[in-house]
Amino acid sequence: MDFSVVYHKSKSFVEKSIGDEKVLVPLSDNVADMNHVFTLNDVAAFIFEQVDGVRSVTDIFNLLLEEYNVSAEIVKKDIELFITDSVNRGVLFTKQ
Repeated sequence: MDFSVVYHKSKSFVEKSIGDEKVLVPLSDNVADMNHVFTLNDVAAFIFEQVDGVRSVTDIFNLLLEEYNVSAEIVKKDIELFITDSVNRGVLFTKQ
């Protein structure tokens, strides 16, 4: 994964808080599709919140290292898994 890449959030998903959980809800014709909700764990929610179309993956990596007391290897793996899955699901994208 290229950590210099900047990702953007798709407007086809909205982030919602339900109690202590954060979820991503896909929209279809401006209507929430509650059959395909994605629940985010704390780390995934943190990563998603940092994606702003300005920060690179490296920037988010460094913020995660500051926020969580884990090794750089774990942070790298978590970012790669979340971003790869989010791109595959259409939640995140890059502008060409």
